[in-house]
Amino acid sequence: MKFAIPFALLAGLFLLATSAVAQYRTVNDIRLLPQLQAEYALHGDDYLLVSLRNSINPTSDGDGLERLGVLLGYEKFWNAQWSGGATLGVDAYSVYRNGSDVSRVYADLTPELFVRHWNTFGGFNFRQRLGVTYEVLGTPGSESRAQTSLRLDLDRLVPVGEQIVLRPRLAYQATAYLRFQRDEATQLKERFIDFGYARAEVGIRLSNRFDFTPWFGYQTTYIFALARLDKDGNITRAAGASNLMTPVLGLDARFTLFRGGSMFERRQLPTQH
Repeated sequence: MKFAIPFALLAGLFLLATSAVAQYRTVNDIRLLPQLQAEYALHGDDYLLVSLRNSINPTSDGDGLERLGVLLGYEKFWNAQWSGGATLGVDAYSVYRNGSDVSRVYADLTPELFVRHWNTFGGFNFRQRLGVTYEVLGTPGSESRAQTSLRLDLDRLVPVGEQIVLRPRLAYQATAYLRFQRDEATQLKERFIDFGYARAEVGIRLSNRFDFTPWFGYQTTYIFALARLDKDGNITRAAGASNLMTPVLGLDARFTLFRGGSMFERRQLPTQH
């Protein structure tokens, strides 16, 4: 019973973070996010990562594919509690511009530096991940900006039989633009937190070389919306804070390769690195 308390508290925090502040809330169609990962385990807990990911809109008239991304990553553990690393994400997508019926392919580039702290309380792992990214947008006229993010996650390893290990997990990440890049006097006011990402999952490790993780989450964009008018110019909805929420259903599949070919003892992070 005592192990249920941390999960209940964290779940309550996620619900408050995604719904408490906004005056208005808009829920978009669900997105699918399959991801295939190859993790190369170095000695200790260090690793190299290559990940392929798709963003799919199942309600689209076409094939539904919205983005195709590649993520490269490296993380070094300095001790049992602290680690740091870097990632580089490339996401390609097509856009119809200026009324044209021909789409053009663009790519966003997102380098990141991060540090991670790892606590263990009884059978629970509680981690905090602080990252700084600079998102270089490929679409002409788009504004590239730096962001900082903080992710909190809580999980527990639950052995089932001799081989299978389950990892139930909750995670929430808040992301904010770095404000020194904005001229507050001339540009629109922004929310304190710009993006939120709540995620619940159950990782399933079938062996030391393969595991997969089905998960469900909400991506939330926090904005100040303009007033909405009808055809006669009357205000039908006042300007104010608004949350744009997108439910996401994902499946991560991970293959782990070991340096030297032989398996060795190591701590492995969830598939949401």
